Amino acid sequence: MDVLSVPDVVKKIVTLENGGPDDISEKALQAENMTLLTKTEEPSMENVGSSHSIAFHLNTVWLFTRNDLKSIVAPETAFGIFSALSGPVLTNNSSPEFLVILKRLPVVILWCWINVLIFDVANQRLKTSVVEDSVNKPWRPLPSERLTRRQARRFLLLVVPLGFLATLYIGGMEETVAMMALTWMYNDLGGADESYLVRNLINACGFVCYSSGATRVACHCSLNDVAYQWLVIVGSIVFTTLQMQDMADQEGDKARNRGTLPLVHGDWAARWTIAIPVAIWSLACPLFWQLGPYGFLVPAIFGGLVSFRIILCRSVDSDKTTWKLWNVWISSLYLLPLVKYLMVMS
Repeated sequence: MDVLSVPDVVKKIVTLENGGPDDISEKALQAENMTLLTKTEEPSMENVGSSHSIAFHLNTVWLFTRNDLKSIVAPETAFGIFSALSGPVLTNNSSPEFLVILKRLPVVILWCWINVLIFDVANQRLKTSVVEDSVNKPWRPLPSERLTRRQARRFLLLVVPLGFLATLYIGGMEETVAMMALTWMYNDLGGADESYLVRNLINACGFVCYSSGATRVACHCSLNDVAYQWLVIVGSIVFTTLQMQDMADQEGDKARNRGTLPLVHGDWAARWTIAIPVAIWSLACPLFWQLGPYGFLVPAIFGGLVSFRIILCRSVDSDKTTWKLWNVWISSLYLLPLVKYLMVMS
């Protein structure tokens, strides 16, 4: 049986989408695309990486998570530290100590990164993900042929129990187990491809787990009732605005037939579904915390910038920049409980 390399698959898919014979129907093209996907099962690369150095393998692990450092590890670490420092606003710690919490920063980063690694390996090992990444992120380990899908699966068999044991020791084990279930739903059960609503809902639940776990690891204490209300709001923010990450990935999502919001409803409509909720949340969150005028300033600036850019700056590069700004914006919202605590203490 002929084996096609990932670049050959993507090239044939693009050829079929952009210039096939006129008498081929759209359904026939989709069927051909799926046939091509099945041929990416396992290239003859079983010994890939076996003779490489330790540095090569460490870089491969790094590449799995590189793209999610700015979107998950950094913002969720910030959430955990800010929430722990807010003391009784979100936790049962009535007198948070700045240096004690700051010393736990490396542990919080490690906890977030471990959970990101588990999800990323589970996601990027899929056949459809390899095709998508060949278009959007060809530097990732599988499309760049640093390892095979089989090797990625075996690596996942290693990192799942190691991740569980690590979080059992450092804390946040319950959230890690919950995220393992969400990872299974998102990837192996096809939740990411079922509907953009299902995809955003699973992602929202994941962000809630990250936020809760990072906070508990940072403060070594439990959360109070207000914290769970805030987590529901955070999940709602993610559910209503996370399609921001799909704007720059439309070509890759089209190659794998993923029904993201911009592909289902159109690019222009999708941009308004981001701009309006971002503007609303930028005002609603400071209102929830009953902050003064200065409490609205930073979220309003970054939220306004995101809303402005997503409507007026529509190139792929512009959308990548706006996605980075979205992460800064949501981090500014994560800061609000700490602002509330400082207001109460002053």
